[in-house]
Amino acid sequence: MNAETVAPRKRAPAPRRTPVGGLLRTRTFGLFWVGESTSGFGSAITTVALPLVAVSTLHADTSMVALLTAANWVPFLVIGLPAGAWVDRWPSRRVLLAADLVSAVVLAGVPIAAWTGVLTMGMLLAAALLAGIAKVFFDLAYNAFLPHLLAPGDLLEGNSKLQTSASAAELAGPGLGGLLAHAAGAVCGILIDALTFLVSAACVAGLRAGPEARRDRVGNLSVFRQIAEGFGFIRRESFLVAMTVMAAIGNFAMTGLIALRVVYLVRTEGASPGTVGLVIGASSLGGILGAVLASRIVRRFGNARAYLVSNLAIAPFILLLPAAGSGWRLSLFAAGSLVVLTGSTVSNIITATFRGSYVPVQLLGRVIASSRFLVFGTAPLGAATAGALATTFGIRTAMWALAVLFAFTRTLPLATSIRPLRDFPTYRA
Repeated sequence: MNAETVAPRKRAPAPRRTPVGGLLRTRTFGLFWVGESTSGFGSAITTVALPLVAVSTLHADTSMVALLTAANWVPFLVIGLPAGAWVDRWPSRRVLLAADLVSAVVLAGVPIAAWTGVLTMGMLLAAALLAGIAKVFFDLAYNAFLPHLLAPGDLLEGNSKLQTSASAAELAGPGLGGLLAHAAGAVCGILIDALTFLVSAACVAGLRAGPEARRDRVGNLSVFRQIAEGFGFIRRESFLVAMTVMAAIGNFAMTGLIALRVVYLVRTEGASPGTVGLVIGASSLGGILGAVLASRIVRRFGNARAYLVSNLAIAPFILLLPAAGSGWRLSLFAAGSLVVLTGSTVSNIITATFRGSYVPVQLLGRVIASSRFLVFGTAPLGAATAGALATTFGIRTAMWALAVLFAFTRTLPLATSIRPLRDFPTYRA
């Protein structure tokens, strides 16, 4: 079935205007938000604390620290697809609870091993890998569970509030992790992350089951057949094809830019480490700004038009990154990053909301897994390509090439059936 030709599908319902606090005033979503936001801050702390444990406690070299970071991405590529099929078979709420508890146990083992003097780099890599596997299942179940938790008209507000707290965690968490490491040791940050997963598990356990109990099952289909159905749904739906292609190529370019930005600012522009942190931290505010603005923009322009405009608007601003220089011109890098992250956050929220209301619930886990595999799979390729370009042609030239590619991807929706729409269609099965 093709998205442009299915007549019975109706226009997406407009988000409802809610009082101050909105969905956070409801017990079910409020509890879910508290748990997810708490574990999000803990995970952001660990992004700094875990490498610091490797460096300061185990005296690991650069390659081992890089391998530690990669361990969090490997599960998405290795088990992401079958995990999507399994999540569609299992109750999402139980998957969320199990993933939280596994993460808590695995991460709590790191400080215990460090304090007893038995921690090794192999144990740290194993902890990162196991936590990454739990993250895969939580991520898929979380996206599949949200449409059960909220009415279709509330999905946009729910995604916006969750994205706001996630952006706040990404902004404040790494700095908090550094302060904790300085004050009490890096392993204390990991222990705090383990405790936040227990908070998340308690919140998930306190949720009312609701419509989850009536979820359709996938029968006796093999895992491979289920995976094929997830890819097949994306392939048949032109909206999802356009979104996935743009996100995959854009993620390739953006990961490359992120991989080069620190060395670009320090070695090419002569910025101090403190200035680099300030520039990157200021741009991180775009995630919060985009999450706050998403609902207002959709109400005013419609979700399809807002998706199109938010992507087109950021295309020229990405070019400010390689155009930046020393002194006051560093502000160009910060301003460009801020605008790009703002528009990207709006786009991501609209994409998640559309997918949650459009994809049949019995396919949602597999469709999300297929999308994650295609989009996240470009991340290591983008980083490797960025390194090769920088080595061959220089850092600034590599930055320009990646920025131009990213800008080009933002124009791709103009060539699709999204261009004339005000709102995306919805389809609930």
